[in-house]
Amino acid sequence: MLTIGEFSASTRLTAKALRLFHEEGILVPERVDPETGYRLYGEESWRRAQVVVLLQELGFSHREMKDILSACQDDLDLARHLERRLESVDRELVRMRRVRDRIALYLETGKETIMKEDREIRELRTAPTYACGIRFKGRYADVGVRFTELFKKVGRYCSGAPFCIYYDREFREDDADMEAMVPVRKEVSVPGIECRLLPEIRVLSLVHYGPYETIGETYRVLFDALRERSLEADSPCREIYRKGPGMILPRSPRKFQTEIQVPIRPKA
Repeated sequence: MLTIGEFSASTRLTAKALRLFHEEGILVPERVDPETGYRLYGEESWRRAQVVVLLQELGFSHREMKDILSACQDDLDLARHLERRLESVDRELVRMRRVRDRIALYLETGKETIMKEDREIRELRTAPTYACGIRFKGRYADVGVRFTELFKKVGRYCSGAPFCIYYDREFREDDADMEAMVPVRKEVSVPGIECRLLPEIRVLSLVHYGPYETIGETYRVLFDALRERSLEADSPCREIYRKGPGMILPRSPRKFQTEIQVPIRPKA
């Protein structure tokens, strides 16, 4: 049996931590002297302490440690828990890479990513256009997959820049209602793709220069312009991707050009 001091030195767990682990039922000594209250640790505590040290290094909370140690009967059970933790870490790494890229992009471009060349807000009527599309609900980032499918199936008929129609009036996280579309020269019939004639509509249009992450500021400018002109926004709005990431050669987000078209009507 080892005293708490000896056990602390050999496991690299502080005496304070060992007392806390004892109170929480995570690492209980084999014996506690009824007269002195001294804790004495044996072989089973030693093996359990090795797992506690590992879980602590991997960032598990005390509650998680207790749950894992209660559920694990052998090394195989522990491995399953660690595999789940690895999956969680991988997901967090992906998220943090996106955060890092977003910060780097902001530092690179500053606040001048909105409109550089064309600050003109235009009121216009769109021409009737045949377009092929895929409507779906999901995350905004999912639209790229649909464009890939569209260009694969109807790319030879394409007659202009791809665009997306957004049917929601507000921002949504995971269930945005949208339709990826490409204009085509004529009506075509392709399995899994809807082709229809989009009618002429009256819109307020403004070009956004820069990454998609900063496009909200351009929408704000358009909405302010609507009020100044005594107009109301109708739906659905469109984003036309004049210059995007590029299908073959990548393009810097600083060079993206996205025309936003907000359908309009006179204010009631």
